Amino acid sequence: MAFSLETYDRRYLEGMTRLFNAETAGEGHIAKLDPGLFMALVESKSAFDPAGLFVAVERGAVMGWAHACVALPTEPYQEATQPFPQIRMLIFPRDRSKVGGALVAEATEWLKRSGQTQLLAIHAQRGYPFYRGLWMGGEPMGPNSLPQVQVALEVGGYKNVQESIFMAGEMTSPPEECEEAAPIELIDEPAEMKHEGMRESWIGFQPMRTRAMLGEQEAGSMGWVMLPHMASKLGAPAMNIWGLGVREEHRRKGIAAALIGRAMRLSYAQGARFCSVGTQLWNAPAHATYAKFGFVPHCVMVGRTLDLEAGK
Repeated sequence: MAFSLETYDRRYLEGMTRLFNAETAGEGHIAKLDPGLFMALVESKSAFDPAGLFVAVERGAVMGWAHACVALPTEPYQEATQPFPQIRMLIFPRDRSKVGGALVAEATEWLKRSGQTQLLAIHAQRGYPFYRGLWMGGEPMGPNSLPQVQVALEVGGYKNVQESIFMAGEMTSPPEECEEAAPIELIDEPAEMKHEGMRESWIGFQPMRTRAMLGEQEAGSMGWVMLPHMASKLGAPAMNIWGLGVREEHRRKGIAAALIGRAMRLSYAQGARFCSVGTQLWNAPAHATYAKFGFVPHCVMVGRTLDLEAGK
């Protein structure tokens, strides 16, 4: 049966969100999407270009969609000066591989017009300009639990260059406070929006930063945020850890555990009953620390790139 590829129009939005929810129904870490939420998390952002969002339509029904964009980096440690081309979302049924392949090809051709030689596909490298807060992981990545997405991107030339582990847990009660090995002071404050890319990425949310101070020195810090939209899937909000770092000279002193426990207690008091984090696949010490707080491995997340120079 033939399908056509159309560019985004709001008349497709109901079908887009219905398909998204159907394809992610078994994914507890992905919130339900509705037209209003799409407009808030995607359409309202300055980098949104409807010409880069492709919708596969068959007999009036939406059969898949791919969102390509050229957007600024969003993370606080990045220079948000150069917009970067990327596929930010890809959704289609598992039994419609031709739809997925066509969407990836169309999105790739559109991204090539940026003139840049590397394209990202659902990759964390440049951050998350759209859909942030929709996933329990905080940021949309490419979970291996959606294999049709991985296959379509692989066939389209996007190679697996990054793997991370997504961990999640349920908070039946807040963790108990414990006396840290180091005499630290924990300070909670709203996260500083370092640049416009970061500010737009967090529209609609209040990301927090908890700092661990040893006297006048910051020994470590953690970024965390409440994810209220997860209540649509889980029945309660979730808390996501989106950044954690401890200075090398202060590691193995209980500082990371103190930061995690603090964020979990604060978020539990605000109604969160679930928690999540994404971390490097190789980072066994981090996995062990999170496991102490009830985090368990959920899936592997894959980031992909297409090197146009390599294809010459």
